[in-house]
Amino acid sequence: MEHTHHHLGLLGAWFEEPLEALLERAGLGEAATHFCIHALTDFLEIALLLLLVVTVVSYLQTYIPYDRMREKLKRLRGLAGYVLALGLGMLSPFCSCSIIPIMMGFLVTGVPLSFCLVFLTSASCLNLTALSAIFASFETRFAVMYVVCALCICVVNAVALTLLGSESLVRMDKLRAEHHHHHDENSLGTRLNKAICSAFLTFRSVWLFLLIGVTISSAISAFVPQELIEHALSGNALALPLATLIGGCLHSDVFSILPLVLTVHAYSPAVALTFLLSVMLFSIAEWALLSQAFRARLIARYCFVLLTLSLLSGVIALLIL
Repeated sequence: MEHTHHHLGLLGAWFEEPLEALLERAGLGEAATHFCIHALTDFLEIALLLLLVVTVVSYLQTYIPYDRMREKLKRLRGLAGYVLALGLGMLSPFCSCSIIPIMMGFLVTGVPLSFCLVFLTSASCLNLTALSAIFASFETRFAVMYVVCALCICVVNAVALTLLGSESLVRMDKLRAEHHHHHDENSLGTRLNKAICSAFLTFRSVWLFLLIGVTISSAISAFVPQELIEHALSGNALALPLATLIGGCLHSDVFSILPLVLTVHAYSPAVALTFLLSVMLFSIAEWALLSQAFRARLIARYCFVLLTLSLLSGVIALLIL
């Protein structure tokens, strides 16, 4: 059985050959050896990427003046407001637990809903942490396609929900207390220490999901016949809708799902793009947090538009990638 597996290549060149020789001497078969090698190397590579990227991004985030940016968003209108909301979202924390309280603070101080939606969506799928991981893991063409689709989704989603008159569905009664993101003036050493702590806290919260992800992807690569995977992903009309629905139900970060997306990408870049977008854009777990700011009808609209645009992105990717 031929095995197809794509990993980042950061550590594979060092570990693959020695590990293969060691496992073969231990009497493991070809498939089991393939599984062990790639599960271990993928876990180490993605963990290293996570620690490096989150440290750098967390350090940069200590310089973001959220209060000043919020005041600018209140005054801006049109394209300038969308651009600032996009930029601020890209520089924001990649955890929805941090994104949504900041967005609630924007809403309560008078920032238009359309800008808040652009900020929320771009912070979910276009944050620097996610983009760094995606560009480091995939070829440039796929990564650029992801960015273009995500940018379009952010803007189209905000415009569509605004045209539907969604402002009346914001729960201003629950947004009386402001949610501030405090920007502290710190020394270089303090900022760096906070960034490193943030990276290790992030790793501690996702390592188990990362391990599950690399185990599943490596098992699929090692033990499932390649022809079966190709048929399920490339020759199946339901592949894109299923990838959209499954991705929308998952609550995950880019590092936890990276092994699965890499495996799917080897067989169908379009399905991989759809799955990645739907995971990054929205999850059922966000409903509880968003319910503090949005009524159920607005949350349903937000989810429906995002997942529909993710599916449409996959259809377009079938023609391009």
